[in-house]
Amino acid sequence: MPSDELEEISGIKPKVWLPDGQEREVSSQSSNSVYKVKRTFDHYYCVFIKFHQQGGSPVNARTCKHLRALLGDDYELARVKMKNPDGPQPKHTTKRQIKSTSKSNPTATTSSTASSKRKTRAADDDEGLQADEEDDKPPTKRSKVAPSSSKGKGKKTNADDDAEDAEDQADDDENENAPVGKAVPELLLANKWDLEKGLDPTGWWLSEKLDGVRTFYDGNQLISRLGNPFTPPNWFLDKLPKGVTLDGELYGGRGNFQSTVSIVKTVNSVHWKNISFQIFDVPSRGHEPFEERYKFLQETFGVGGVHAADQICVVEHELAKSRQHVLDKLKEVEGLGGEGLMLRKPQSVYEGKRSGSLLKIKTFYDAEAIVTGHAPGKGRNKGITGALMCKMESGKLFNVGSGLTDKIRKEPPKIGSIITYRFQELTRDGVPRFPSYIGLAVDKDRPKDAEIPEHRKAGAAGGSA
Repeated sequence: MPSDELEEISGIKPKVWLPDGQEREVSSQSSNSVYKVKRTFDHYYCVFIKFHQQGGSPVNARTCKHLRALLGDDYELARVKMKNPDGPQPKHTTKRQIKSTSKSNPTATTSSTASSKRKTRAADDDEGLQADEEDDKPPTKRSKVAPSSSKGKGKKTNADDDAEDAEDQADDDENENAPVGKAVPELLLANKWDLEKGLDPTGWWLSEKLDGVRTFYDGNQLISRLGNPFTPPNWFLDKLPKGVTLDGELYGGRGNFQSTVSIVKTVNSVHWKNISFQIFDVPSRGHEPFEERYKFLQETFGVGGVHAADQICVVEHELAKSRQHVLDKLKEVEGLGGEGLMLRKPQSVYEGKRSGSLLKIKTFYDAEAIVTGHAPGKGRNKGITGALMCKMESGKLFNVGSGLTDKIRKEPPKIGSIITYRFQELTRDGVPRFPSYIGLAVDKDRPKDAEIPEHRKAGAAGGSA
């Protein structure tokens, strides 16, 4: 039996094997576009818009033409059937393939009736017909949900800001694309606190930075940072009150980020019993100082609270006594497999933007890798480098896209160059999670991997998933 369930399914192996965390680019069949396909835990992901329009299917049972082209039709049929045996199954044949077969095979059936049936079957396959006829269009502007009276929009000014937003999105779900035409909540986003040069944290509120999926409750449903709705069972939603908005994280325990993502993106997964909603703020009361908002949370959801319930929790906060207190707490939390810490400015209001009133603290590791290629950019980076394709000392492949300035994207490090990158931890497959470009390692002639303690490797910590 293969150690990885996706390595072979019902005796069928994928045409291209992608270990957890690795990605490939697949060229469009109908345009010059290139689409990223990535393996994450127990499923594959594609940036193609049709992949994201399969809301009725669990995320680990979705496919598209690019996945089928890369992995093979037979493999994708077997994989989708394994993950969602009672759901709709993808079809081998698409409209374009039928046309191609008719032209190239003179013995193909020419009966108009048979042709009509084939076209009908292809039309039934939304992923086959429509996906083959359309490529991803540029997204339209998305409206904002203003969760509090203190609103603002931060403007990106440099590569550090871009990297900050990229990391925040990756913290939630590195596979998530913003929906087209849907409201996006304006959430309070954190800046980084420097371990050596950061401001004096004495008197600030200190809490653990949870390794979960950022979630906004709008009073009726749970939605992601990018506005995509989650689909928890009704019994989970029934635990939350109406008439209030909440900011928190769906959390499956320390070291279980990838499992948590898989669960919360699966419709009515039975594993929601292993997920808690960890609440740390009340945007609808954002004009009040944090201390008042925290008191409201404790009186509402804490022990003896009017809406106290299993799996609905208030994130604990304590006052920072000194810089050393914060550093000691960071060491303690990371030693338990936690991600890091958060600092909240006393008396601060809730701002729907990135703000210095909220700071995040994490230990990062530096390592070197050799550049093996340049992935083309998309969106505002179209026509220049989107990411550096790299290889670790261990031989594992990964991309570095954060931390690149426009100048570097236009003149990226040459293939064969050694670069230094920074990251927080390793994925289950041993590749860097959230790598960020630091610079050329001019004094190195070969890559060197970082020495990572076991508790900083994804999945090392215990917990249910």
